[in-house]
Amino acid sequence: MSRSQRAQWWNTAVVIVGGVLLSSVLSLLRWHLAAALALVLALVLAWLAAPRKRVTTPQHWDAQQRLVRDGRVIVYWRPGCFFCTRLRLRLGALRDQATWVDIWSDPEAAAFVRDVNGGAETVPTVILPDGEACTNPDPALVRRHLVTMDKAA
Repeated sequence: MSRSQRAQWWNTAVVIVGGVLLSSVLSLLRWHLAAALALVLALVLAWLAAPRKRVTTPQHWDAQQRLVRDGRVIVYWRPGCFFCTRLRLRLGALRDQATWVDIWSDPEAAAFVRDVNGGAETVPTVILPDGEACTNPDPALVRRHLVTMDKAA
């Protein structure tokens, strides 16, 4: 099991345990409907967070080739990262125009991110079409580059 899959299972376990604890507290307060809703919500979130299938993301060198050939934005990310999730959500439908590389499933990508960020595996690290690296950038900046790419295509 890869580091990425272990992280996803830990996230799933944390959501389940948190939901059970919250549901227990609400039940003790005799808020049974709220307890049931909290438990159902926790189970749904756990199901969404669980690794259901092995998803292969592009490798570091494939992403670099796409950047050079097509000018595609590269986003280095890892599962369980709040800032990566925020970037994905804020990009909306444009997120599919970027190349997403999981640094926990590709050691070369992790080494590249450490090199760019002074030894830290800080994600999201975004490589823009001009080669500029941005660590935890404003989603609006990435969105502007993706929109520009979309218009050029």
